[in-house]
Amino acid sequence: MGFSARLLALFRKEKLSDELEEELAFHLAMREELNLKQGMPREEAKRTARKSFGNPGVWRERMSEIDLMVLPQTILQDLRYGFRMLYRNAGFTCVAIIALALGIGVNTAAYTAYKTIFSRSIDSRDPASMTNLSMMHGDGQVDAIFSYPDYLAYRSNLHSFDGLIAQGQSVDMLKLSGVGATLSQKEGESDSLMGKLGLFPSGVTNVEYAGTLFVSGNYFSVLGVAPLKGRTFDGTTDSQLVANPVVMLSENYWQTRFGGDVSVIGQTLQLNGVALTVIGVTPHNFAGTGLAVPDFWLPLVYKPLLHPDDRGLRDVNEACCRLFGRLVPGVSMAQAQEEMTAVAERLRPLHASTSSMSKPGNALVWPASPFPRKLDGGLKFAVTLIMIAVGMVLVIACANVASLQLARAAARQNELRMRMSLGASRARLVQQLLTESVLLGLIAGVLALFVTWGLLEILLRAMGRIIPPEYGTLVYRVAPDMQIFAYVCAISLVAGVLFGLTPALESSRSALASSLKANAETSPGRNRKLRSALIAAQVSVSLVLMITGSMLIRSSVKALFAETGYETKHAVDVEWNFPEGKKYDAERKRVFTAELRARVNAMPGVVATTFGRAPDGGGVRTAAVTTNGEVPTKQNAKAYLYYTYVQPNYFQTLGIEHVAGSSFSVQGGESEASVILSESAAKRLWPGENPIGRSLRMGVGDLYHSKGEQLPDGPTFQVIGLVHDVLGQLIDGSDVEQIYVPMLEGQTRDAPLLVRTQMDNAAFRNALRPVVASLDPDVTFSSSTLDQMLRQTPRFLVSTFSATVASSIGAVGLLLALMGIYGTVSYIVVLRTREVGIRMALGANRPNIIRLILRESTRPVMVGILAGMVLSLGAAYLLRDVLYGLSTVDSGFAFVGVSVLFFLIALLAAYMPSRRATRIDPIVALRYE
Repeated sequence: MGFSARLLALFRKEKLSDELEEELAFHLAMREELNLKQGMPREEAKRTARKSFGNPGVWRERMSEIDLMVLPQTILQDLRYGFRMLYRNAGFTCVAIIALALGIGVNTAAYTAYKTIFSRSIDSRDPASMTNLSMMHGDGQVDAIFSYPDYLAYRSNLHSFDGLIAQGQSVDMLKLSGVGATLSQKEGESDSLMGKLGLFPSGVTNVEYAGTLFVSGNYFSVLGVAPLKGRTFDGTTDSQLVANPVVMLSENYWQTRFGGDVSVIGQTLQLNGVALTVIGVTPHNFAGTGLAVPDFWLPLVYKPLLHPDDRGLRDVNEACCRLFGRLVPGVSMAQAQEEMTAVAERLRPLHASTSSMSKPGNALVWPASPFPRKLDGGLKFAVTLIMIAVGMVLVIACANVASLQLARAAARQNELRMRMSLGASRARLVQQLLTESVLLGLIAGVLALFVTWGLLEILLRAMGRIIPPEYGTLVYRVAPDMQIFAYVCAISLVAGVLFGLTPALESSRSALASSLKANAETSPGRNRKLRSALIAAQVSVSLVLMITGSMLIRSSVKALFAETGYETKHAVDVEWNFPEGKKYDAERKRVFTAELRARVNAMPGVVATTFGRAPDGGGVRTAAVTTNGEVPTKQNAKAYLYYTYVQPNYFQTLGIEHVAGSSFSVQGGESEASVILSESAAKRLWPGENPIGRSLRMGVGDLYHSKGEQLPDGPTFQVIGLVHDVLGQLIDGSDVEQIYVPMLEGQTRDAPLLVRTQMDNAAFRNALRPVVASLDPDVTFSSSTLDQMLRQTPRFLVSTFSATVASSIGAVGLLLALMGIYGTVSYIVVLRTREVGIRMALGANRPNIIRLILRESTRPVMVGILAGMVLSLGAAYLLRDVLYGLSTVDSGFAFVGVSVLFFLIALLAAYMPSRRATRIDPIVALRYE
């Protein structure tokens, strides 16, 4: 029968069934008539005909397969039967669904978070046609930041794009005024989660800041985004924008700061003292080409207006902007890339020889993303580890349910044997059991999807309050889409097959091999081994997650309470900001800093002050170093080390211990050609030798430094001293290799003031505020202890984040493993009820019974613990870059301590059902069926 005929036959099953019965009856009658002709009595002829014909049910199925598409029909039958079986075993169903929902939910949450953060597109009409633009040079370096003159040149000469837009590389914090009552930075930060955790420096109380993003005038038109209220910058030339300064509000800030007051549009406010007219409000949660929603949007041409000291818009060597383009319909990214490479080659001679843009390179045009470049290796590795960890949770969940399925299968042996005796094939039984498993997985997937969605919404709302409002609004979109639905569906089906296939094959094998019995007293040995293997797998994977989580937590604690080598509790970092403009020239800044230091020295409780960068502060600098007198280059550099400028009393103020040699002399305006090394730097340059009296030269070359910054290039420095290593801020700890260079008096205006004080930071800040105000009320400042700054270092933040993720995933894995142990042992105890009754009737006491069950239950747990410890060694090796300062004792505690704890918890999980088994009356147990 053809495909179309078999498909139509599905809608006339009753008629086909009648025809089939008629055909079967015809064949039986013909055989019976043949037997009668051979001389058999009628009854014997009928019996012999039925015997030779075989099972009519089997013939009905075979003939149906010829005439009908039986797969949809059998699947529907299996689904109906599966629903009935799951309903009849409600306890097993609930436990299995909860376990699977946890496993699927964790994976769904991880995938959704990855898609929300790393795979998100920009906010625009038809985002598929929007692209990121960057340059890759011959050494593999990728430049995603261009100068404003470069942007104008590309915009004029690239014809592969319908429009090209520019965005400032970061959000600028501008001083907001002219809007009524001031919302202080301190209040905003203290209300945020990071402020409560001490992850922001303490701010001032008389200044309000707002996060502002500078964009090109055509930004909104190219993105195809209309304002919620008012208008955008479109249709206005740069000269018109400069003549009548305007600003746009984000809807988020409009609501939180101005209460959604429509009358704000058309009013004037001030940013950095510049009057601007509000002309519009962007849509809710509109982040444009970024990750966060800024408070204000300003045209790029306003940068010199709001930052009078900034000459970047006219300097071809001053990178300022990221570029995005909308492709012309029909133009491919490869074509646009080729055209941009040609234009870049023409622009190359316009850049200084020290600029990376002066080097030959190729343009990169790729799908628009808020990230300036594709994920680098380190971030990819971190994402991969997280996905592996959540995948392990799913493995635990599947092993959990599979062990429960095997235990439950022992109770279904009679049912399965009966079905096989009625003609069902082993493949048919496997199909039925797999259908039940997939059904469980899909139900758990639906539950996991909605629960995960709700939890992520709650979590991300909380994350939105992590940073203060003036830094912008982080936007995460977790609404389920077709990709997430497809992911959940796929992972649910995979989970159903994973945990269902082995029990289905094993159950059908047992049913095929065994004869029909009244009952099975104990589960088959093969099933028992499989259950033990599955429990061991759960335990080993859970233990890996728990041990790595424990090690990361210890690492986070070490990062926070590590011996820094300098004073952190009573040392305060004070930084200030001068208003921009010609009013504050270098001399006025120098006078202010000198007077501020003198006033601070006179404050009660102040022990000492010095200018310099704190060891855990930002702004690290590196230089190529030679020790043979040659000018450092990439070819002859002996090492690349970190350097920082300090004053002579820097080490005494921070309590950094001298090891050998002398300190800098107290000088006036000229710098001495001498340096002090950290112990690690000395070992790097002269291993096993005395560095005192040796000479070195430093060269910055193409390494990062800010414009106008003093560089240590040129002179030959003599090493006059050696100090202990101090804890820096980098994750790999490489910044312990420090070269300390004497600071010129003229540099103090740009360096933080480090204060050794006996007061706490709050009292010190309150005492400092009137001092700064009396010197210059327009100068703003911030202060934080070096201990607070330590909490903001990448080492601490990465360790804390890793510990939080790993411990959370480990806790879910532990819960699933314990559910599996408890559920499996409970089920086995029920199956062995009659055996327990016999043992107790023969004289076994309760402790003996408990020991017997615990011994059998904990054997696979011990195997899993041993396997988990071995696997954890590999996991610890992979995580070595984020495991800070762990000793052998710490690692031993993580391995042994967590393993013992896990064993005790698993023992408790197995003890409860074991103890319940001993409470059964032996007479009742002997009658148990």
